[in-house]
Amino acid sequence: MNSATSYKLSSLVAFAICGMAIVTALVLGSVFSYSYFNTLKDEYHDRVRAEGQEVSLELYSFLHRAMGRLGELSKDNSIRVAIMMGVDYPLSEKLSEYDQAQLGIDFFVLRQEDERVFSSSARPFNEVYVRNALEHSPHRCSFCRIGDGGFLTVFSLPIRSRSEVVGSAACMVDFSRSELQSIFSKSDVSRMVLFEKGHAYDLLSGESLPFSMGKNAGDGDLVKVSFDDDKKGVLYRSALVPGLAYFVSDARFNESLQRTFWLLLPIFGGIIGLCVLVSLYLSSILTRPLSSITSSAEEISNGREEDLPDRGSLITEINALGKALSSMLESLRKTRGLEQYQFFFDNVDDLVCITDIDGFFLRINSRGTDSLGYEYDEFQKKTIFELVPAYERDSLRGIMNSLFAEKGSRQFECPVIAKSGEILYTDVRSRRIAYQGRYVLLSVVRDVTDRKRDEEELQRYATELLKAKEVEERNSAHMADTLKKLEEAMSRAEIASRTKSEFLAQMSHEIRTPMNSILGMADMLSDTRLTAEQESYVSIFRDSGKALLSLINDILDLSKIESGKLTLEDTEFNIDELVDEVSGVMSVSAWKKGLVFACHVDPLCPDRFSGDPTRIKQILLNLLSNAIKFTDSGSVVVEIFCDPVTEGQPMLDMVVSDSGIGISEEKLKIIFENFVQADSSTTRKYGGTGLGLSITRNLVEMMGGNISVRNLPSGGAEFRAQIQVGRVDTQETDASRIRSVMQGREVLVVDERTLVRSYICTCLNEWGAKCVHAGDLNFACVQSESCRSNAELVIISDKLGEEDGLSEVEAIKARLNNNNPMLCTLSSSPGVSSNSPEINMLFGVKSSVRWPVTRGGLLKAMLNIYGDTVVLSEKQEQVLDLNPLRILVAEDSENNRILFDFFLKDTPFRIRYAGDGDEAVRIYRENNFDMVLMDIQMPGKDGLEATREIRAYELGNGYPSTPVVALTANCREEDKKLCLEAGCNGVLSKPIKKISLIKGILKYSS
Repeated sequence: MNSATSYKLSSLVAFAICGMAIVTALVLGSVFSYSYFNTLKDEYHDRVRAEGQEVSLELYSFLHRAMGRLGELSKDNSIRVAIMMGVDYPLSEKLSEYDQAQLGIDFFVLRQEDERVFSSSARPFNEVYVRNALEHSPHRCSFCRIGDGGFLTVFSLPIRSRSEVVGSAACMVDFSRSELQSIFSKSDVSRMVLFEKGHAYDLLSGESLPFSMGKNAGDGDLVKVSFDDDKKGVLYRSALVPGLAYFVSDARFNESLQRTFWLLLPIFGGIIGLCVLVSLYLSSILTRPLSSITSSAEEISNGREEDLPDRGSLITEINALGKALSSMLESLRKTRGLEQYQFFFDNVDDLVCITDIDGFFLRINSRGTDSLGYEYDEFQKKTIFELVPAYERDSLRGIMNSLFAEKGSRQFECPVIAKSGEILYTDVRSRRIAYQGRYVLLSVVRDVTDRKRDEEELQRYATELLKAKEVEERNSAHMADTLKKLEEAMSRAEIASRTKSEFLAQMSHEIRTPMNSILGMADMLSDTRLTAEQESYVSIFRDSGKALLSLINDILDLSKIESGKLTLEDTEFNIDELVDEVSGVMSVSAWKKGLVFACHVDPLCPDRFSGDPTRIKQILLNLLSNAIKFTDSGSVVVEIFCDPVTEGQPMLDMVVSDSGIGISEEKLKIIFENFVQADSSTTRKYGGTGLGLSITRNLVEMMGGNISVRNLPSGGAEFRAQIQVGRVDTQETDASRIRSVMQGREVLVVDERTLVRSYICTCLNEWGAKCVHAGDLNFACVQSESCRSNAELVIISDKLGEEDGLSEVEAIKARLNNNNPMLCTLSSSPGVSSNSPEINMLFGVKSSVRWPVTRGGLLKAMLNIYGDTVVLSEKQEQVLDLNPLRILVAEDSENNRILFDFFLKDTPFRIRYAGDGDEAVRIYRENNFDMVLMDIQMPGKDGLEATREIRAYELGNGYPSTPVVALTANCREEDKKLCLEAGCNGVLSKPIKKISLIKGILKYSS
């Protein structure tokens, strides 16, 4: 055995005994140490709890004594008389008797209606806290923090003469000068800690302590804490004084543990040494006889097969081992010869067997049985005749008889049946030998199945090769004739295709000229005075002409592509302007179907490229028109990315995804071919010719790109087009200017559409802003008074569910630290803003972003707000003024009147109020009003009866009808119908919001 991996028995025995003793000692020591450690920890926690209770009681008593002393001062007759007489010197002298400045306690007195504060000592004091306490007595401010310094406690009580208050007295406790300071200044392992608003401070010095709270220790009033990364200890939370805690460092506990460790270390060392000595003695007694037997065994292993000497031993088992080793030596000598013979017999790859005249197996090698799949026991139970097919058994019997009859050997082929049933071809060599006193056959059987099959396969291949040669000679002549006919057919097909493309191009041009005239005349005719029926006819043939012209344009583009006459431009273009144009064209179609429509350009994508913007726009319009056409509900989203390549031409990646009907799997591979749609039913339901995607594919490939489509797991389809565009080194100034104006600005985005608000925040964050977004007012950073937003710009949707977005502006402002944030609206319908310019001006809206939101539209809106130059639409450039309307408001609730005044304070509207229906009718008859806001439920005559009398008065005197708007909390259709039947022009539902009120006034007064 290799000495590097073997060990002496004596050493193993010694190590085993020593190890068991040491483990036992360690286990007992660990149990004792664990118990002692827990006892020390419990005593330590009890000591900390006792000290914490003592400190809390001391502080409580200290403050109680100061408060009692203040009570004595407030009832002192001498001080009361001095205050009432208005003399200063006796008051100062009497007050000095209460001086406890050495304890950190100062007393103060303030006469009624006098500014001078009298102090018990000449020490400077915090006049703000003291005067505030004196002027608002009785007053108590416990543990008030002085800036970044320490803590004060201030009490004040009124000084009364009978029932009249003639002055006030105050007591200020400065903990940094109190007697507690002398106690804790001598200790570097304990502190008094005060918790205020989630922060921990040293009560005496005011130092902020960055505590990290851990698990509870003890009964729940102790907590493990750590601070400054290396200081740990236990914190006792006082139940007597709220917010006060007592901190003790773990240094005391660690010192106790160290003393215990050094005390137990010599004991453990002595135990381990004793274990080593005992194990060495026992190992020498057990292993000395075994060493003698081991040396004899080594001699046998080295080939020296001498008899073993008799070595007596006191141990019976060792003597038995020596006798057994001698017997093993004798058996080894007998079997060594047999092993050599069996080794050669078993390691022959062929089947070697000895059989008698009846075919029974006498000996078989193990590797031979494996080749036939039989186990050795199975082979022993069979005869050689059972291993060959029935048709070969007579032949085998004749061969075996001839071998037994005459001396010699013979070689022959014989099929054999394997255990799996497969027929194996074998080559057999047999001869007669004498074995155990009789004649037997010694046979060597070799498997030649592979060779036999190769010969048969080779013969079959040769036959087939001859037949194939004959067929090839017959087909060669026919193939030459077929190739000649195919070349002629291809030539005719190319001529026909070229003729067709030229014809389509010519015809498209010829048809397009009169169609332009037809559409032009239709536009001119629509500008003339027409009846409703004539306008309908003009609209029908104008729309039909546009559809026909679009079809002709598709055919013309297809013919140009196929004839090779379509060329691409290479000009600079702005990707944001291109996307804005495409979204503007498709927004109305998407909005009419109620789809979520988004056109997003990656914020990291450059804004300028070179290429053919007209054809890129055509690609996007074709993909978007298909997506909107086949989507009845859900969303249509365009996403544009640019691969960040540093060399070569960049790739523009355009992805259009929808939630429509999708595309069947069998149509996915042919969807981009000419005149192909998803299925035949789409032609009848949705219309179209199937040319748009074919033209798109050709345009994409002409731009060096590729286009693909796949069905989305959630429903709908996704088209992805990648095209090559040119790089432009100089970008527009707006792209660089937006980063400078938005750097560091905090923005709040409120929109119920997650897709919109998350994209806006992505763009603003990329431009350097700090953006937070939410779906409504319940957003994280402004829903709590302790976490208010510092946003200076609020971007809000003009629709939040069923409510107008501007109705939430006041609630949002109330949650911001900025009292006057800038406002920007997000349109929820095609156009820049769904609100009128008057509404936007009244609410202070600085800019608006059109629907759908694009990167370009958002950039222009931000530059309108923060840029040096402002880009306004024609409507925004007009001067917006509200008319000074005279409005009569019939409302019996005083609170609602105050609310109306608050809502309309920034408008030029002049308001007159009436408390009930009778007063409203009387005031209306005596004055001229532009509008009446009528509450329906009022005492006496209600709003419906008052409205009927106003309408009767107008009709009887021939006056024009003044708009009357009902104000009601009943929103049922029956209630609204009653209001309209009574003569109201409209209904506003309570509770009324500011935006709803102003919109209603502008709507019904126009």
